[in-house]
Amino acid sequence: MTRLNISDEQLANVRELINSLVGNVTSRNLFTGYGLFYNKELMFGLWLNGKIYLQAKGSLAEQLMSMGCTAFTKNEVDAKFVLSDYYWLSKEILNDEVLFRKLLMLSIKQIKDRKIAMALQKANRLKDLPNLSIKYERMLKKVEICDVGMFKSVGAENAIVKLKQIGIPATLQTYWKFAGALLNKKSEFLTKAQKEILLRKLNDVLHKAGLRKYRKIDDE
Repeated sequence: MTRLNISDEQLANVRELINSLVGNVTSRNLFTGYGLFYNKELMFGLWLNGKIYLQAKGSLAEQLMSMGCTAFTKNEVDAKFVLSDYYWLSKEILNDEVLFRKLLMLSIKQIKDRKIAMALQKANRLKDLPNLSIKYERMLKKVEICDVGMFKSVGAENAIVKLKQIGIPATLQTYWKFAGALLNKKSEFLTKAQKEILLRKLNDVLHKAGLRKYRKIDDE
């Protein structure tokens, strides 16, 4: 188990440890500290004054507070520098790699989910979503899915079922486009692992509706 004795000279060690737990971690100078980023775009942590702070909201924030983690209030060097929803992680947490990784992944997932929700909220029309041309917007409107909010509520799996039930040939490729749209992601960038998880969700809904299931991710 890795032990940390964090000091102002150990940013590289901190970054290396976190990178070994979740991968794709970089840091960026924020003038009063260093932001810790996942995939170079999602800031999940802050390294400042020899401490690591983790971004958390809702239930994750409550969990951290129950473990004795205190919220970031202000920078001792610059009182004007204030960040909301960041919590100091104790050495006990940092020294427990299993727990530390779990908290990191939960934080990153929260940030990803909020980013997707914000992107979908900004999209007014179905064709504004990734993968959905006017062709797919018209297709969805035939089953009374007329806007992004309704599409989110129904879900990609049930949308496919509704289309099949009225005789519209909704293929597996159509499903990838729908699922990707609700993830704010181009369907061609869905990984094999993501498709396998999505396929299980689709097959479960198809089975409950009495429709044929797909055997594999390239089964048409």
